[in-house]
Amino acid sequence: MSCEDDDEQSEIWERLYEQILSLLSRYGVDNAFGDGDCFLVDDNYGWKRHHVEVHQFHMFRPDIVAKVRSLLDEFPEWQIVMQIGVVGTEAWPNMGLTIRKHEIIEVLRREMLPEPFKNYQYPGARPGTEYD
Repeated sequence: MSCEDDDEQSEIWERLYEQILSLLSRYGVDNAFGDGDCFLVDDNYGWKRHHVEVHQFHMFRPDIVAKVRSLLDEFPEWQIVMQIGVVGTEAWPNMGLTIRKHEIIEVLRREMLPEPFKNYQYPGARPGTEYD
């Protein structure tokens, strides 16, 4: 990756970070220590991805996920991962959503989720595979 590519990635990362943070703050509190509703990871590892650790299940509501997905209209090569990090689920397998402009990859063990979250449907979602 060239310096120009690095600069572009950093610029987009920052813009998208601020947009995601602004959106999620309408629905809950961002907190890195599990005391809030979610945590938008604030480290840029050089990928075209943002990572949200979800501390409260309501952040997986389909309307919130749809709004998060809409942020990618301007950034079609990027993705946003929303991973379950709810206190008390530490022994659960890794679960969550990988949100892309054209699809949502759903890796959720629905039988483990509490009601009504196990019945949420995400338009454009497909189950994850071993290649995701």
